Amino acid sequence: MSLFTILVSIACQLERAMRDFLWSKHDSDRGFHWVSWDEICCPKEGGGLGIRRLRLMNEELKTKWLWRFAIEDDALWRKIIVSKYGVDRFGWWSMRSSFAHGVGCWKSILSSLEVFKLLVRFEVKNGFFWHDTWCGDQPLKVQFPNLFRLARLRDARVHDIYSWNGT
Repeated sequence: MSLFTILVSIACQLERAMRDFLWSKHDSDRGFHWVSWDEICCPKEGGGLGIRRLRLMNEELKTKWLWRFAIEDDALWRKIIVSKYGVDRFGWWSMRSSFAHGVGCWKSILSSLEVFKLLVRFEVKNGFFWHDTWCGDQPLKVQFPNLFRLARLRDARVHDIYSWNGT
């Protein structure tokens, strides 16, 4: 469930089997429902049993892969994805594939990308643009020495150089 999107019909069948297991005494007996399924799916702290909805759990597990992609720079699986699809300009997620076949697993995980983008935020502190290590593992003056030599404001802060949304 962490790699592929579960079909709605499959999730419904599995949840039905879970409900039947919980509420029935025998195969032929349906049992009496003392508590609604929505209450059972509530967290334990909220009085429920903590049983999770399968479609929601499926989205959460796929989103976890996107988080792992963002933070596990040296993982072999991430390097394979990067070599196959490339990454966006910030390196937090891969590019989408334009191929119709052979990409089902990662394409399924990327379908949760918009949810992932809503859950994360980027925060750049107001340090020194050229001298602090805030993009990569070295200061920008070391990564781009030719640009640093051309810079007018060598001791500029991040807010002096970069504008967000054109402001």
